[in-house]
Amino acid sequence: MTSLRPRLETLLTIVLSLATLNTLYLSWRFTALFADWVTPGTGLCSWTEGIDCDKVLQTPQARAFIVPNAILGFAFFSGALIWWLAGRRLKPAHHHHLVRTLTFWLGIASLFTFVFWTLLFRLHALCPLCPWNHVLTYLAFVASLLVWRTTPKPNERLSLKPLVFLVAVCVAWFWIWQIGWFVAEATVLSNK
Repeated sequence: MTSLRPRLETLLTIVLSLATLNTLYLSWRFTALFADWVTPGTGLCSWTEGIDCDKVLQTPQARAFIVPNAILGFAFFSGALIWWLAGRRLKPAHHHHLVRTLTFWLGIASLFTFVFWTLLFRLHALCPLCPWNHVLTYLAFVASLLVWRTTPKPNERLSLKPLVFLVAVCVAWFWIWQIGWFVAEATVLSNK
């Protein structure tokens, strides 16, 4: 199984990158629709009356947790990608803690997808990118779980400073996007 680890690590990187790109597009589209920069129904995944990301992004369900779901997703997945890529540059002895933490948060994200599935099933239109993001969440969770199981535990006592610094960076990154949304929303509303 250890010989599979490099492939699993590559798979995890790819899946986190795809989830980041997916939520980046949905975040941009949500923002563009909210700010009236684009015409509804003209998006990348506005295919038919019933399959239209723009319709989904304009529903109250697209803001289930006050901040748009897409921006929450982008902040989470881009932060997870930063955590994964930057953390792999730390000493190999840190990798076990790194991937264990990533697996934990991807597990939490996987649980949240069940809330998002229930929201999707209530809508009159389907956003084809949203369910894919949930599937990518599950794939990332399984890949990280497998990487974690194949990553040796450190034999030495480690300084946790590099991990604490990385936690601070990733948490700050997440909150910058949330606060950024509230600032952007207030600016757009004040200009309308």
